[in-house]
Amino acid sequence: MMAPPRGGHPVALLSEVPSLQNAPGVGVNTSFDVTNKLAVKSSAVLFDNIGHGVQFKVNKSADTDTASLLYQTGYSGRAEMGLCGDDNFHLKTSADGSTWIDGIVQRTLSIQNSGDVNDSSSGAGLDHDYSLAFSIPPNFLRAGRAIRVSAHYRVTVGSAPPLLTHKIKLGSVIVGQTGGYTPNPGETNVQAAVSWLIQAIADPSGASGIECALSSIPSGVGSATNTSVTPMPVLVPTNGVLALEVSTLWASAGTGVNQIKLSQLIIEALN
Repeated sequence: MMAPPRGGHPVALLSEVPSLQNAPGVGVNTSFDVTNKLAVKSSAVLFDNIGHGVQFKVNKSADTDTASLLYQTGYSGRAEMGLCGDDNFHLKTSADGSTWIDGIVQRTLSIQNSGDVNDSSSGAGLDHDYSLAFSIPPNFLRAGRAIRVSAHYRVTVGSAPPLLTHKIKLGSVIVGQTGGYTPNPGETNVQAAVSWLIQAIADPSGASGIECALSSIPSGVGSATNTSVTPMPVLVPTNGVLALEVSTLWASAGTGVNQIKLSQLIIEALN
């Protein structure tokens, strides 16, 4: 039954309008299909606010799925941005809709600043686990996935500094360690950086294989061994939350003030 016309057009009663709750699909000026449950054919679409901000949410089921905005010409993809097959943000383009080139991939997991100091006078002979740590989610380190960890330090040493060692840990397991080296005597607040590459070689489990390589060594403060002295692979429980942390070790107290401060910790997913 139709209500009386308004302006020459009949108006449907509310009782005759089908419910949109759990509707199989909605088509506005077009028809929806099995894939496109909501289809709109229009020169513009407006999502307005109700007095506050507004969000448009695109949710995916697993990190290997895709949640993105796809831009097309003639229904053939030309540009896409979003979480494309992983949890990194991608902006990519295609000339034909099949071959894609990543223009931007935002992979940084964490950037943290610190002022935590390892002083040889109080910490000689002990691992100093810096307070900065990053929690790697369960099952994130699947086979082939790699991350880069960069630790930036400031080093001050006396006239006879002791040997210094850098380590990186996943949980309680040391997955990488430099050979001990002696910083240059008399340095004050010298910048030093150590970078590690960590790659999973097996799918997540309670004892999954991890390989770790030292990709850059401290510069300007001495000469460290450009290899990790930890035998590979290392087995770690990648099916649970893993605390990633870096540590340093002074072999002895040495002479004078010997300190190494963690200034910044940067963690990036590479794929």
